[in-house]
Amino acid sequence: MKKRLLLLLIGLVIFLVGCVQDDGDVVSGAFVGGTDGLEIRFASGEPPDRVFDDNEEDFDITIEIENVGEFDIPSNKIIATLSGIDTKDFGINNPNQVLPFPLDGKGEFNDNVIQGDENEIIFQDARYKHDLVADFETKIRADICYEYQTKATTKVCLKRDATDRDEDDICQINSDNVNVENSGAPVQIKDVRTRSSGTNEVQLTFVVEDKAAGVVHPPGTFTSKCVRDEDEEDKLRVEVFTGSGRHNIKCSQFGDGSSGIVKLTNNERPVRCRVSTLSAPESALEEPINIIASYSYRNAISKSLIIEDSEE
Repeated sequence: MKKRLLLLLIGLVIFLVGCVQDDGDVVSGAFVGGTDGLEIRFASGEPPDRVFDDNEEDFDITIEIENVGEFDIPSNKIIATLSGIDTKDFGINNPNQVLPFPLDGKGEFNDNVIQGDENEIIFQDARYKHDLVADFETKIRADICYEYQTKATTKVCLKRDATDRDEDDICQINSDNVNVENSGAPVQIKDVRTRSSGTNEVQLTFVVEDKAAGVVHPPGTFTSKCVRDEDEEDKLRVEVFTGSGRHNIKCSQFGDGSSGIVKLTNNERPVRCRVSTLSAPESALEEPINIIASYSYRNAISKSLIIEDSEE
């Protein structure tokens, strides 16, 4: 009897531990994290694998959208455009649709992850008009463009005389491995380094990287349709500012301003800034640095579709 009771207690403990572990992801840093914005896919069977020709069969093209990053996308900032087919052949008068609703990103509550919103964009009642003499295979493509933002936080060690070295300082200005935390988004900030670059100046260097499968564009690039814009590809806006706002920042890529457009090459670009220490105290302190990357992001999905000759 005692042995049976002991086994029951052990089983109950294992069950309870399992429940706690399955309660969801736990947030341990400043952000939930991740390297994606929107997750997009065609709904199952929409479009189907095969349809009949000659107005014999209608179907929907449904794009499922889930915000798996941490930026809350406002209304009318997600655009879907169909290509790969002549939409008029399928009775689709407008190949562009704008989602009229906001789509909030994931977040945290009581240290647990709250998943982001989901929605759909539907091109309804498609129907292939023409009478074929044989089966025809084509490919439907959907481009999705949306506004997104990355928030990153890091820090610099500041003291008025940035060249002064004191082993008793709470932090050291020269560092090749400064910690940085990023919100969940396709663009990430990495490789933060700091150096003294003069009596009253600290150099801050970091790398902007697009880590997802899409393409960045400057914010506001897409308003009513999502199509490739080669002149604006791989560009985004970056802003750098201190937590207190007391320390002036000048970045060479931005004409000695603290914000501007960055052009990525092979999905990344280093940015170099100078942080003034004129307003810093005599002794060293750690100052928060905020880096905001804003951009339009373009992804695409595709699916093969066989149009069957209904008279075979």
